[in-house]
Amino acid sequence: MTDTTTTTTTDTTMNDSTMPYFWRMYQLERFHWSRGLHFFDATTMRFFSSRVQTIPPYCGRVFVTSEKYDWKSPRYYTVRCIRPDGGIDTIGDFQGFSTRYNAHAYAKAYAAENFARVDNESVRLPVETKMV
Repeated sequence: MTDTTTTTTTDTTMNDSTMPYFWRMYQLERFHWSRGLHFFDATTMRFFSSRVQTIPPYCGRVFVTSEKYDWKSPRYYTVRCIRPDGGIDTIGDFQGFSTRYNAHAYAKAYAAENFARVDNESVRLPVETKMV
């Protein structure tokens, strides 16, 4: 009997440094939800007055959110990264950017320095040890 099942990128084996490469934000969000997590739930987003970027994640896993404390407060931006277990990490300070442009510039640079696409996987690059 032959096995006719196919594997998707979310079925592949992952470790601490590799995970599926997400070409679109909805793929990243679905991966997160499939792990039973709630960062992207509508009620969570509404509670924090959060918005998520609509462009593809940088290097398949880094993205920008914006949050607003209340209707009279300014909107600030946070760089985030999804982990292989589906959790979301904050890169740098929460609401660390006052402009969308600066947050996206940092996210793009951070992703390029820390991750690379290999086939359909996002791979964490090794930290280079500097000799002084």
